[in-house]
Amino acid sequence: MLYDEPRGASPSLTMSDATTILVDTDLERDDAAAAAMDLYLHLVGDGTIAAQPSDDEEARFRVLDERFVADTGIQAIGLHASGHRWRGDGRGGAELIDGGRENGIFCRYDGSFSIRCPECGERLAPGDDGSEALEEALAVWCDAPDSAYVACPSCATWTPLHLWRSPEHDFAVGHYAITLYGAHLQGLLGKGNAHAATALRHRLGDLAGDYTVVFARS
Repeated sequence: MLYDEPRGASPSLTMSDATTILVDTDLERDDAAAAAMDLYLHLVGDGTIAAQPSDDEEARFRVLDERFVADTGIQAIGLHASGHRWRGDGRGGAELIDGGRENGIFCRYDGSFSIRCPECGERLAPGDDGSEALEEALAVWCDAPDSAYVACPSCATWTPLHLWRSPEHDFAVGHYAITLYGAHLQGLLGKGNAHAATALRHRLGDLAGDYTVVFARS
């Protein structure tokens, strides 16, 4: 098993359900929608997910593959591309269109998180002394991600926001991400069955195992 907490068989999810988010922190904004659409077509084509998303504000594709649910605990999958949203295409499927609330910021449901300076390893969280640059970078990221830099209060180095990693796996920014609803998949961190984790990453298009893992709640 990949997950660390048992999940029920019901396909309905509540606001307290565990989610695992795989974030591509390197993909350019202009390429995110194509990546999301490509994975959508692949997962629909092999019978993993339903072709149409839920009607929720945060679109989710229900997992149809019962073996996949049993093996992973994942009951629905969300595909995110900055500046885009899903809608039905009128032909029984779905399409990504411009607009929506996707801003490429992924963190815990309560918005709290900590990150580590890629240069010196100092931890930083919103509200800490010296966190003004972080809060400004988060605001800048939504409109001009290439200009979103954070000054470390410890070593004074300015580095791009997307390079800062969360030691607790509760934050990342990226223009393309995959949300797995139903479980915290600790196996993706190298705990437990490494073969199963690799197989899951490959099925989701993360062939090199580079996507950052974020644990949250839906």
